[in-house]
Amino acid sequence: MKLQGKIAIVTGAGKGIGREAALAIAAEGATVAAVARTRSDLDETVRLIEDNGGLAVALSHDLTVGSEVEALAAEVMEKYGRIDILVNNAGGYPSEIYKNIEHQAIKLWEWSEDQWDQIIKTNLRIPFLCMNKILPVMIQQRSGKIVSVSSRMGRIASQMGAYAVAKGGIITMTKTAAIQAQEYGIQVNAVACGAIDTEMNQFLEEDELIDLIDGIPAGRLGKAEEVADLVYH
Repeated sequence: MKLQGKIAIVTGAGKGIGREAALAIAAEGATVAAVARTRSDLDETVRLIEDNGGLAVALSHDLTVGSEVEALAAEVMEKYGRIDILVNNAGGYPSEIYKNIEHQAIKLWEWSEDQWDQIIKTNLRIPFLCMNKILPVMIQQRSGKIVSVSSRMGRIASQMGAYAVAKGGIITMTKTAAIQAQEYGIQVNAVACGAIDTEMNQFLEEDELIDLIDGIPAGRLGKAEEVADLVYH
């Protein structure tokens, strides 16, 4: 197994892409620290890993808070003595990103400050804080790999407002971190995935879902495990 003996932190590991990434990494021998807010979801991820013969631990933290991320890094270091892999997956957007009546993306001039700040905090602040607190550990080790989950919305002009801005920020932050950390033997990459069949897309109306799928060459939504395969490789 290619990751035997490695210690990996996977954020947003309670469901969707994060869970599948945790499963894929554990299947290759890494011990996974599965991180999210909801402990019951994490416990299920850990159970699935252990049922497949892997090793994992559930760590519940609010990753929008710097002291919580710092505590996470300290907890993993105390337990395992190193951090080899960070998968920055935590993020998402609530259904209120679309208007309940018109079912159209909120225009820039229609966002409230609180809505905008919440999306940026969830999707850009978290990966920044995780890099900010975990990169020093990897620098000390002079090794490490970081993969952040962005989106195609971060690479194109889109209707997704703050979500697209945050995902675009992840791509730029990834490039910056890759340049700055390479001298320490650290690799930093990002995956910009398309529309994936996860809970995030379950609020779409049937006609919206059909329109979305019509724009996908494969004729279907992507699968979380397909993104997880990219994260692993």
